[in-house]
Amino acid sequence: MQAEHIVFTELCAKAPELQVTVLTIIDQDWQSMTGDDWLNSSKTHTTFLDHVERQMQEENEEDWQRIKEKYPAAAGAVFAGVVGPIEETIAAQAKKRNCDLIVIGPYRKSRRLFKLKMEKGLRARIDPAKLHPALPCPLLIAPPLTSTD
Repeated sequence: MQAEHIVFTELCAKAPELQVTVLTIIDQDWQSMTGDDWLNSSKTHTTFLDHVERQMQEENEEDWQRIKEKYPAAAGAVFAGVVGPIEETIAAQAKKRNCDLIVIGPYRKSRRLFKLKMEKGLRARIDPAKLHPALPCPLLIAPPLTSTD
């Protein structure tokens, strides 16, 4: 959310002609989830993976709609979802899209392991040692939002 705030309220305001891509990456590790109940059949395993993939796509689309409603400048943005290793996918997509700048949100502490309320999305983390050497352009890490934003 911090990254989208910087892009759509500050960068787009200064340069309305910017071509923005909102990239949602789902770490490929989710596909290797297993459990004892999946030992029953490969059909059960496949059905569950299909369900999880549909659920993640629905959550992406809800998030993209929220962005479009909150920021008028997002009307011209491209919204894309990709499954892959996070660091490699950021770099590959930046090269493919000929990006001049990548904007990501700040590091967030992991929350308590046990919570009663589930949050949407996965909690994959970026490894700076893998990301930084692979980048084809500058990286801007958005600062945390303040209470006045």
